Amino acid sequence: MKKNKKIDPFNTPAVLTLKAYKRIIGYANRYANQNLNTSKWREVYGILIGAIKNDEKIIVKDAIPMVVGDRAGVKYENKQYVDMAQIDASVFERSIQDNKNDFIIGWFHTHPGFGFFYSPIDCLTQLGYQLPNPYALGLVFDHCEKESESHSLGIAGLRLKNPERGISSTYDLIELEYEFEQNLMNKEAKAVTKKVDKNIEKVLKELEFISEILRKKALAQLQRNYGLILVPKEDVIITHNEAEANADERYLYEWDPDFFKKSYRIPKFREKIEKMISAAYDELDDLIGKKDEIKFKVRKERLKKKIKTVLKKPNEWYDKLIDDFSKKIDLIYPFYDYLDTTERKVIEHFEERSSEYFKVLSELNKRIKLNLKDY
Repeated sequence: MKKNKKIDPFNTPAVLTLKAYKRIIGYANRYANQNLNTSKWREVYGILIGAIKNDEKIIVKDAIPMVVGDRAGVKYENKQYVDMAQIDASVFERSIQDNKNDFIIGWFHTHPGFGFFYSPIDCLTQLGYQLPNPYALGLVFDHCEKESESHSLGIAGLRLKNPERGISSTYDLIELEYEFEQNLMNKEAKAVTKKVDKNIEKVLKELEFISEILRKKALAQLQRNYGLILVPKEDVIITHNEAEANADERYLYEWDPDFFKKSYRIPKFREKIEKMISAAYDELDDLIGKKDEIKFKVRKERLKKKIKTVLKKPNEWYDKLIDDFSKKIDLIYPFYDYLDTTERKVIEHFEERSSEYFKVLSELNKRIKLNLKDY
């Protein structure tokens, strides 16, 4: 029995999963739908995650919204390129952990009211995906085509026929299959768009609150009043020397004010608390040397109480801040799949900055227990 011949990449069909379809529709519908004036319709862009199955099919497992553009056209900014690189790395890590072969297999964008085709810019974008991966595909969604005879889900797959010709390459539609019956896919997508339409304004307000109130005001005020995060000076030199780079990692393990003052601006509160802890350890170490156990125990408790009092406010402020953030995330999370790079970065930026503060705070909370064996 002859083995099946390997299918030409251009003719390789794609299977669109319900998850990917819902994310495309949920995001696209925010910017172009039958209830929105056509003058306000805007294109959106995203990337596709999936795998090649036996060189016979492309499985589109997920679709990640990236950016909204104009009425006709989408432009990437630096943050989208950074986000895409992070997504690529994250998908790769998960694939290794889960023993899968998932990766970025293409892209999607919308043509509200324009139909299924590639503009010269679209061909250039497709080229960027298809040259390194001949199986890469693009999906185009146009809500005006939904429930039409030929494209009842309003979506089509495209590839370049001869990518070696560069932007002169022609394109054509490819065979697009679906994970479930199209009626079910359509029904599920309608439920998603209805839910997103009803809640998206509230979600965006919660994101604005995280950005403007929690990050720019509350977290900034916490750092101003009880500064713990070291602020790099403008004249810090970025080095590729491994020995020099490793030296900068010392702040994770030891407190060296002279070293830090060269590269960082040390907040006064951080300097104060570090001096208190250092002095406490020195005093207790001295009492151990004198073998005065009774005085050692009494002083240890008093010193712990004194330093703990100083850290009480930043702990309370931080806990309140994270509690408020968690409440906002609970409201946002059900719609996270339909947010783009700019919107997701609001959450990411807060998490990164608050995490920096928490790392130092938790380390200080550990050190104020004054366990000399850890010093």
